[in-house]
Amino acid sequence: MKSLIILSSFILLMVSCQYSRQSSGEETPLLNAPINSVELKVLNEIFTVDFRIDTICRYIINNDILPNEFAKLKTRGDLINYYKTLFPHFLPGYSSMSDNTECLFVKIEYMLAQECFSDRCDSKFRKEVLQLATNFQKAKYGEWISPGCARKSGVFLMAVILAKERNSTLNIIDTATLQQALLCLSNEMFVREDFSNLIIECSEKFLENNK
Repeated sequence: MKSLIILSSFILLMVSCQYSRQSSGEETPLLNAPINSVELKVLNEIFTVDFRIDTICRYIINNDILPNEFAKLKTRGDLINYYKTLFPHFLPGYSSMSDNTECLFVKIEYMLAQECFSDRCDSKFRKEVLQLATNFQKAKYGEWISPGCARKSGVFLMAVILAKERNSTLNIIDTATLQQALLCLSNEMFVREDFSNLIIECSEKFLENNK
């Protein structure tokens, strides 16, 4: 009888661990969608979330940088683990626009925005991504660097998470500011540092309030 109880407890523990892994999205296959402009209805608001990308960022995303590495990214767990390995060291000046580091950040952050937009993505995963994104974003405005597209992909990623978690961000970021950030990828203009800092500030407030 005692052995049966121990066996049952072990089975329940294994099931619980499996559910925990699935709920965090680690084993969820990548969606790679949406890629167009979509509407997000949340609370009493309707946002336009534009996954279309401007000319320069499109060139970067279509760049065949590290094709073998990207072929290995099959799940959300793979994606966020790869994101954690990136180091925000960009080439000086406007050469950053052709920098492999910027290409990696734009690609990964765009894919993460697609995943975080899904209703099947849980808050735990979004918060983990958001913490990483805010830290990386701060390094994109260092002296003598200009990774314009990576700045846009970072703001867009943070904005997608803040929009999907609107129940907790309603009093943190206003509708107009959030809507502006959700359109920044398709806008040909680069993101100003003060606007980026505002999105970072809102993201950090959300993370602090939802530990």
